[in-house]
Amino acid sequence: MRKEEVIAEVYELFRTRGGESYGEEVTQRQHAVQVGLLAIGNHESAEGVAAAFLHDIAHLLTEPGKSGPFGSPNHDALGGRWARERGFSETTACLIENHVAAKRYLTAREEGYFARLSFASRKTLVEQGGPMSEEEARAFEEDPLFSRHLQLRRWDEAGKDDSADLEDVEQFRPYLARALGARA
Repeated sequence: MRKEEVIAEVYELFRTRGGESYGEEVTQRQHAVQVGLLAIGNHESAEGVAAAFLHDIAHLLTEPGKSGPFGSPNHDALGGRWARERGFSETTACLIENHVAAKRYLTAREEGYFARLSFASRKTLVEQGGPMSEEEARAFEEDPLFSRHLQLRRWDEAGKDDSADLEDVEQFRPYLARALGARA
């Protein structure tokens, strides 16, 4: 697919499915925008901003009624694969596919993290494998993008403010274009 076609597909998904809930107090679109803006505000690269904005894209790809009340349980792997198939950089795809692993890691390693998770995030944690084992956590710490995975996860949890009236997805177009052009 050409870059313009991929971006058009993203915007069509957010237009048609972005208003849906996935068990949180915000819509898919609101959540994506909030997490993307947190990445921008923290001077993340275009690849990181694209990953932040698209980290839950697989929820929008799953047919309505085909996932549970909290979305698609394997949305991290599906999202990473979708990003690669569309031509996003490997960094963008890896960040997308590891945001659930980061939740599992933080739940295992950071005291009090589980209690700070939203209700939906706590519920899905069980389906996603629960907290990492010691062996899994040590292996995850070796990932070259480890710190970025954790940062994206923190933005993911912070991007659930139902009082924020943020739905403008257009502002992410240049970040998506750069992340599509950054293929390694």
